[in-house]
Amino acid sequence: MAKAILSSVLAGLRGRIDGMVFRQQAGQTVVTPRPQASSRASTPAQVAVRERFSRAAAFGRSVSADPALRTVYAEGPGNHRNAYVAALTDALRAPVVDAIETAAFRGAVGDPIVIRARDDHAVMAVTVAVTDAAGVVLEQGTASAANGAWRYVATRSVAAGSTVTVTATATDRPGNATALTRTVTV
Repeated sequence: MAKAILSSVLAGLRGRIDGMVFRQQAGQTVVTPRPQASSRASTPAQVAVRERFSRAAAFGRSVSADPALRTVYAEGPGNHRNAYVAALTDALRAPVVDAIETAAFRGAVGDPIVIRARDDHAVMAVTVAVTDAAGVVLEQGTASAANGAWRYVATRSVAAGSTVTVTATATDRPGNATALTRTVTV
């Protein structure tokens, strides 16, 4: 690789000129040939990846434009260079629901269901749905954050011996959602 010392006029140059692309990397100006567009049609998977990245980049730009969110992402967890990169990364990674704890759920009003969920930045909401064996929703609602977990309190009683399915869905700030389902006999 050849190295050149650019004059102060060209230092910091970014963009395209003729068949060359100028970009900044680690404080250096890097020049590469302009990439050639493929003549092959994109596969559905390639289109899906481009759309996902485009949505993530749009979220990153919206965070960069919002001073409050920019601060949240700039000071948040991770080893990111700036708020845009942190937001882009967050948008590309969905939250994870690790567990649905139903040991104290006996089918009575007021019984708790505890959800353990995490995200690389923050889980913003967890919703819970309880359905019967036929898939009919018996109840649903939002869990409350408490002591590093999320807690949902049952609002309807379920007949003893019934089998229900509990679905917990965690959502992060960019709107990514992930669900976990657990079947329980009360």
